[in-house]
Amino acid sequence: MDIAGIRSRTIRFGTLTISFHPLVFICLCSSLGMFISLGFWQLDRADEKRALAMAMQQRAVAEPVALSALHSLAESVADSVANTTQSDTAQSPDPAPGNMTRVQLSGEYQHDISFLVAFQFFQGRAGYELVTPLRPTNGGSLVLVSRGWMSAGADLGRPAVPAGVSGEQTLIAQIHVPEFDVPAGEVTDTDWPVRLPRMNVKQAEQLLGEPVYPYVLRLEADQAGVLSRHWSIPRVETRGHFAYAIQWFGIALLVSIAALFYSSNLAQLIKD
Repeated sequence: MDIAGIRSRTIRFGTLTISFHPLVFICLCSSLGMFISLGFWQLDRADEKRALAMAMQQRAVAEPVALSALHSLAESVADSVANTTQSDTAQSPDPAPGNMTRVQLSGEYQHDISFLVAFQFFQGRAGYELVTPLRPTNGGSLVLVSRGWMSAGADLGRPAVPAGVSGEQTLIAQIHVPEFDVPAGEVTDTDWPVRLPRMNVKQAEQLLGEPVYPYVLRLEADQAGVLSRHWSIPRVETRGHFAYAIQWFGIALLVSIAALFYSSNLAQLIKD
């Protein structure tokens, strides 16, 4: 018996006959609309990723901003994250606003309270990322400055932190905004430098016992105190989004062809 008393319909195009039920046809159109919209959504995500990559490239070559702009930037990052849930129709924002922004700051390295971030590799060698707090000349929160990579030594134990430079320094660095939240790790050291399995700024702030700027700054080349710059350049991939878009469009096409063959005499006409 037909659903809700609605009868199937038949359409003829010459020798081609298509029979369909209106409710089934509505379900088919809804499914196709969903598959096609998912394909276009993946294309939109690819466009957003390209815009993000372009923005980071522009930041990496722009003139450095002053230390006083750091706090405004941190607030804008927090505001953008908070605003992502305020509108369902809003487009996804830059997941790392401010990432790779060049900044200039003056202060003095605090070599006696440095951090060693473990599990860092450079040119096939194991080592640590050395992060040394810098106390700004004009006061304010400590700023964690990543000076780069240093060898772990033959026994892979805790190495001695190089003294580096002393006195007031004016540095140029890039803000590093992690793409994902970095969880805190276990700390076993009881004296400085403290080894961390990963750099969690909040955990570093607790260990230091005073406020810390919420993002690590990575020194640029030729800056005072810089070591081997082992960080990779952030890459924004879009190929995956294009692959998914092709997949969704392909599913829509296959469903359309299958529905046509199932509801018509097209297979018989082709056979004849």
